[in-house]
Amino acid sequence: MLPAAAWAARYWDNRAVSPKSRGRPPGRGRSRRPASARRPAGRVPSAAARDADEITDCWLDDPLPGDRRSWAVPPGHGTYRGLDLDRLDPDDEDERTFLLEAQHLDMEEALKRHEEMPGPDGEPVNPTLHVALHGMIANQLLADEPPETWQTVQRLAGLGYDWHNVMHLIMGPVTEAVYGALSERQPFDRADYVRRLAELPGDWPPPEELGLR
Repeated sequence: MLPAAAWAARYWDNRAVSPKSRGRPPGRGRSRRPASARRPAGRVPSAAARDADEITDCWLDDPLPGDRRSWAVPPGHGTYRGLDLDRLDPDDEDERTFLLEAQHLDMEEALKRHEEMPGPDGEPVNPTLHVALHGMIANQLLADEPPETWQTVQRLAGLGYDWHNVMHLIMGPVTEAVYGALSERQPFDRADYVRRLAELPGDWPPPEELGLR
């Protein structure tokens, strides 16, 4: 786990995200092949079942202002890898992971193959780790623990950052906390984590430079 955590600390801290990386609005989803009948509601199907009927034609809503749950996992619509996103339950960990994966359509093929992919600077990116870090932030927001994570989301959103940039900003302190706990074999240092949250956005580009205003 240490190499992956070290990579995450190096790669995702201070990386800005273009708003174009977000999902598409209704009617502009990305499709791999013609859509077939949607699956009935239920648990996430097996990997074999997904591989047999993989469809991507989805879009994601922006989170609602002041709505902690929608910031944890923004609502998804349409079909991702054969799953009807409207039917997935954010409170279920497996289904929550698929909702977060659907936020990263550029990583879809690498996630499916469990492979690394080239990053913007040519360094390899581990998409599975990246989605897992998103999941850690979602867990904090859903549990409101620590509450400073949600307070930081609201503060950064108030500055004009969108969902993906807010999550990537918070991913820096999360990665540092995970890496520190693993490398030093110490319990989670809440005070240090809260301090790092308070320092955001740091030298991250302002929203106007990212085209968010």
